[in-house]
Amino acid sequence: MFVLHVDIRIRAGQAGAFESVFSGPFCAAIRAQEGFRDVQLLRPLGGGDYVLSIAFEQRSLQQKWVATDLHERVWTQMEEHIDGFGLKPYTAV
Repeated sequence: MFVLHVDIRIRAGQAGAFESVFSGPFCAAIRAQEGFRDVQLLRPLGGGDYVLSIAFEQRSLQQKWVATDLHERVWTQMEEHIDGFGLKPYTAV
């Protein structure tokens, strides 16, 4: 299983709006994708970066999702509330 962690810096005062986009349009879109396994948004307890955790059966299926117009639309909505992000890919053992 392919797992991607996205460390996300949220713009000041934008956490609630970001979480709403995640729980609404983003989750609805990603859950409909071929090979989708799991998605979680982790809110830090002591401040700092959020972590978006996404799991797909295979990396190629995650990349297929990223290449869609739907991904572009929902990720753009997420980015409106983000100052920056970094990617960390994993393979589940």
